[in-house]
Amino acid sequence: MNKQQLSKLRKLNKEAKDIKNRIDNLSYRPKEWVADTAKDYGTGYPKTIIVEGYGDAEYARAKDKLYNRYVRKLLDIQREIDNIEQFLNSVDDPEMRTILRLYYINGLTQEQIADELGYNERTIRRKLYDFYNKVVL
Repeated sequence: MNKQQLSKLRKLNKEAKDIKNRIDNLSYRPKEWVADTAKDYGTGYPKTIIVEGYGDAEYARAKDKLYNRYVRKLLDIQREIDNIEQFLNSVDDPEMRTILRLYYINGLTQEQIADELGYNERTIRRKLYDFYNKVVL
C-alpha cells in the first residue's frame, strides 16, 4: 500500500456516493406517463377504454443496462475501499490508526487532526511522514 493508494480513499468514497445517488435517481425517472383511448367492440357496441402506463420497453431496457453498469462500478469501488480499510485496520499503533482514519476517511486536515488529538500540527505531519517512510512503500 502506498501513499497514492491511501489518498484515493476519499475520492473513492465520493465516487461511490455519486453513483449511489445516480442509482437512486435512475429508479425514479420513467420516460414519461402515457395515456391513450381506444374503442372496445367486444360487446358489439363501441365502448371507450383508457390505456395508461409508462414509456416504452426500449427505455426500460436502457434503464436496466445503465443500472447494471452502475452497480458493477459501485461493487468495484467498494472492493477497493475495503482493501484500503483493511490495510488501515492492520496498522498496529492505535494512535497512528486514529490519525490515518481522521485524515483519509474523515477528510480532516493535519491541523484539524492536531486540534482533535491535542497535538501540534508539526507533530501530526512528522508522524505521517514517519509512517510513510517506515510502513508504506
